[in-house]
Amino acid sequence: MTEFSSPAAREEALNAARQAFDKQQWSQASSLFERLYTDDQTPQLNHKVVASLYYDQQYLKAEQLAAEQDGSYLDSEADFQLRLDVALENQQFIFAREFCMLPAAKPWRQSGLAQITQAETRSQSRLEEKQRIVAKQFYHLGDVSFLEQRQRLEQARQLPLDLFMQGVQYLLVDPFLHPLIRATLLEELLRLRVTATVKLHWLDDQVHTLKTQDLRPVNASRAAAAIQTYLQGQLGQQDPILAANLQQTVTLQLMMLYPFIDRVITYPQAWVQLAGDLPVTGTVSDEQLAQIRDWQARLNKYLSALLGE
Repeated sequence: MTEFSSPAAREEALNAARQAFDKQQWSQASSLFERLYTDDQTPQLNHKVVASLYYDQQYLKAEQLAAEQDGSYLDSEADFQLRLDVALENQQFIFAREFCMLPAAKPWRQSGLAQITQAETRSQSRLEEKQRIVAKQFYHLGDVSFLEQRQRLEQARQLPLDLFMQGVQYLLVDPFLHPLIRATLLEELLRLRVTATVKLHWLDDQVHTLKTQDLRPVNASRAAAAIQTYLQGQLGQQDPILAANLQQTVTLQLMMLYPFIDRVITYPQAWVQLAGDLPVTGTVSDEQLAQIRDWQARLNKYLSALLGE
């Protein structure tokens, strides 16, 4: 249902919002633009309500709304700067760095990174005690439930890069960290485009050495591509409901196996078929099927632990 009784009423509200914005009446402008945005969530209205909230010093609300349309802030330098300003006012340093590393942000990347570094430095003197507490909680993620791990990770994204990286490197070798959180940390390193060598305690209970510049997205693995082809093609046509359910399960399995997906899933179609209790087609030996079942049983224990929380 529309917020306005007629197109004319909406146009009147839009003109009033623009006038309030031009007069720097930020509270009124933010209220009017927010109503307009609720009615029609376009990038243009998103930018207006976010700018109004930012200038009205409603920084948290500005961040929440801007995050709904992050990609739209890469169309111009002014849009990019607004999104960066909002993020930095909320100490969203990790997001801000990842935002700067997006390909479309390249023209403004160096300026953006310099601003982030300055903001991090200022925050370390102003928020030293808070950051110390957040960092300490972050470094001990493995001690708490999965839900609490997710919450602490979100808080840690407000840490300066050096403190965040110290925590990530410590956590990647924590054998008690949930595999999904471990994968999330690796994805953070991928998005940050940092160049570092890290140690990783993986599902095989071995510690592996990784170069972060060699990381690729989960869906870039050969197994993930083959699984998607099967789920969206043959199985999706035969049983779309089962394919959709398996999509959710297999996506979580792929994340837990990251970054060594292709070492484990060497028969992608059989992997999906066993996960869905389907007859296995193709040439797969009994030994290979046993290995698949063993891996899936191991991964299902982690998934069951999540459902049990």
